[in-house]
Amino acid sequence: MQPQSADGASRDPTKVRRNLTYDQCYYHPAPLTRVHGQDVRTRSVRRQARIARREAALPSSRTAVSTPASSGFLGSTSYLSVFRETPRLSKAPDRSLCDEFEQWRTKLEYAAARVVRLASAIPFYLEQIRWYYDKGRFTVIPAPIVLDSLSQTVAHMESHPWNVTGNWASIYSDLMAATKSPLEISPNTSARQFNSLFTGPHLRFEFIGFIFAMAGLSVQGRFPGRQSLELGNGEKMDTDAFTTEMVLACHHCIEVCKQNSHVNDLTIWMRYMHILLATEVLGEPSERVYSLFGDLTSDIYAMGLHHQPSDHVPFFLAETRKRMLAVSHRTDKNLSTAMGRPPRLPHRYCDEALPLDLPDESLFEEKDSLERFLQRLDDGGWNRDGKFYPATLMRMRHILSNLREQVLELSLGRSTHPNYTKDILATYKFSQTIFNRIPSRYMYTSSCWKEMDAIECLARMIVRLEHLFSVLQLQRIRCQENSEATSDLLDTCLEVLSIVVDLTGQYNIHEIKKQFAWIYLLYGIPASGVLATELYRCTLSNQPLPLSKPRSEVIRTLSFLVSWVRNTVTEAQPSVMVGACLELNNVIFKLLDDALNYRPPLGSGQEDARLRSVDTGQSFEISIQGTRGDLPSDVFNIGLASGESLSWLDDLDFMQTSSGLSLM
Repeated sequence: MQPQSADGASRDPTKVRRNLTYDQCYYHPAPLTRVHGQDVRTRSVRRQARIARREAALPSSRTAVSTPASSGFLGSTSYLSVFRETPRLSKAPDRSLCDEFEQWRTKLEYAAARVVRLASAIPFYLEQIRWYYDKGRFTVIPAPIVLDSLSQTVAHMESHPWNVTGNWASIYSDLMAATKSPLEISPNTSARQFNSLFTGPHLRFEFIGFIFAMAGLSVQGRFPGRQSLELGNGEKMDTDAFTTEMVLACHHCIEVCKQNSHVNDLTIWMRYMHILLATEVLGEPSERVYSLFGDLTSDIYAMGLHHQPSDHVPFFLAETRKRMLAVSHRTDKNLSTAMGRPPRLPHRYCDEALPLDLPDESLFEEKDSLERFLQRLDDGGWNRDGKFYPATLMRMRHILSNLREQVLELSLGRSTHPNYTKDILATYKFSQTIFNRIPSRYMYTSSCWKEMDAIECLARMIVRLEHLFSVLQLQRIRCQENSEATSDLLDTCLEVLSIVVDLTGQYNIHEIKKQFAWIYLLYGIPASGVLATELYRCTLSNQPLPLSKPRSEVIRTLSFLVSWVRNTVTEAQPSVMVGACLELNNVIFKLLDDALNYRPPLGSGQEDARLRSVDTGQSFEISIQGTRGDLPSDVFNIGLASGESLSWLDDLDFMQTSSGLSLM
């Protein structure tokens, strides 16, 4: 029964503001900015009974009340531990949305009406998601499944309009009933038949939640944070509010689906995309995101995706499942690195079959046409045409996640077991050969920016940086066993920085600008830190840098990069990625400044050598002055007298988990 006004008219609970009990819902024009007050007047017993009956008909959440994360254990590979253990670095803003999540959890009538209202904006979501796929190199679910099913949903809603104000409860009930029905799939199920299982009159919460997450990611990538959006259902909000609302609404859909005993492909898609969006909105790999990925892993195992034969589902769905497992593997290793915790989806327990390197559209072709596409693949499953498809990127990153997992075992595992040294050597040899599994035509080169579109170049670059980062981390471990490996480590660091310098030349491109901070934070900072500390150590000891490149090249590269970041990257909005990027860059800046301005004691014999190096171009002054005095170079216990050039990476071994392209 709908809430009634004095004249008997139905009222939308998302717009009821007065005379509510504490347990009732309320509406605020900016519902994400504050939570309902505590003290309100009590209503009649009759009114309470009506609400109790309605609340009983809605799903009850079994999720525990979320409290602000007091971040649990963070291991040696976690950059977040730096901010916990170094008070002089500023804390990231609290973006855990605990109050908002709690409101959606407890105000069930509000949540139900809100989800229905947001779902009515599906035409707007279709427009944004179509843009996302048009740009896509980082898409996961094949485009025809998503876009065709969305188009069918829009057509059905246009022919059967929703009355979201007067009939939201009935719509919600229909969605709930459809969600309770298992998806019946056979090897002969066509794409159209598959789409019909969750569109039109069979619209389900799994699909709605998936669309919420996809729309949030699309808008986040397309518009600035304060861009005003009109959803087409009478609502207007800016990009930040919209993406936050999508996180909350998708989370509600997940909670509804958890009450059913079955898990299906849509559930996996929804959970994965929700994790990507939640990381974007929350701004860091938080405890909530870590928990969400744990739930996704449980569902993957429950469905048997880690070891599932593909002969009982249609070809397009079998390939989609391979893609989902591939990206989940990579996300697992990235999240493990960011949190410093063991992986939860180890390769040794999973079917290692890679998704075929096919364009999305080919997965839905008839048998004869599909066979022609399959004949274009080589023996390794790569397309011979050199085309760079979403599946191409997924294959590349999945291959490299094997190396990351082995490096994590060395970093996070016990270093006292008898085979530890042998494992280091074996993993190092593996790191030198694994990249050969990727065809050379897909490798990153600096010239690609002149030959290809920016998104494809960025994708190639990220793959190369992911590989170099694993090698860097492995070489750091080798240095702890054998100091002669320092030369290899420094050469790798310089290679990382040369790639990041390439990216600075593309900073005016919108997609590059949005991704630069996390790329520099997770790859550039560790490499810069190693080079700067080793440069300082060698300066103090009057020793040559143990690497194959000239000292002047190291100084020029470091000086340019840290100065460029200080000049160019700005924190337009609170973001743990941008904030950490700028603060840690200042640490590198100060350390490099100390190294270049170091004057040896008189009579030490080093002064003449320093002057000679200046005369021959072996020094390069940083162009920006005014280093912050509150960020001394020993902020990570690499004090000016310590001579320690590597130990700080125990706190600064970053890896992407956040957002945007980082988790895609």
